Amino acid sequence: MSNFLVKSSFELKNADEKLGMVSGYCSIFGNIDSDEDMIMPGAFAKSIAERGPSSARCRIKHLWQHDSWQPIGVPIALKEDSKGLYFETKFGKDQFSQDKLQQHIDGIITELSIGYNTIKQENVTDADGNVQCRKLIEIKLWEYSSVTWGSNSLTEIVSAKGEDVDMLAEINKRLDSLNRALKNGKYSDESQESFEAEIEKIKCIIKSLNIKEPGNTTPPIVEPTAVEILTNIHNLFKV
Repeated sequence: MSNFLVKSSFELKNADEKLGMVSGYCSIFGNIDSDEDMIMPGAFAKSIAERGPSSARCRIKHLWQHDSWQPIGVPIALKEDSKGLYFETKFGKDQFSQDKLQQHIDGIITELSIGYNTIKQENVTDADGNVQCRKLIEIKLWEYSSVTWGSNSLTEIVSAKGEDVDMLAEINKRLDSLNRALKNGKYSDESQESFEAEIEKIKCIIKSLNIKEPGNTTPPIVEPTAVEILTNIHNLFKV
């Protein structure tokens, strides 16, 4: 699988515990991401026809963290509309998949990412011939994944709003979700241990980014920038 790439551009719509399903958009059309790529309508058409739920054999899977050894569900609907690539996933009945479904329901996992190869692209250039972005006209979709942190989505937030982004608020929101999950008793021991480990890692990151001025008896704490938090979180959770 040469030139395999991943990209985050998503919108989680719904998670239904009773039906064991999650739906949303695993790719959004028309926005330039941090890689200066823009996925165009029709880019997934061939993959859906040849490898999607309505094909002779559905090859596209819903994975966990882009790990091909950890499928958590299969798409029962996969289609393009004016907004992007819409999906509906039926999660597996095994404990691992059910734990991941519960993480979507509890708001611990809210981000998705696609794994693909670029088949056809067009460069968009300015008057001087400099490439402004790449339009992805056709891509081969292998999988879409639930991920802890979608790198492109977080980068786009920082790029759009710079230092005004309150990344600490987002991190604290995730900590709250993890702590609630530990108390609801719906997860396996393995998942609970992973939540506890993640909580400690995030706390360490936040603590390590508190920069103190030397020479003061009670030095003030300087809030870490959004870029510093983003970089450290990416380094911790990249897959």
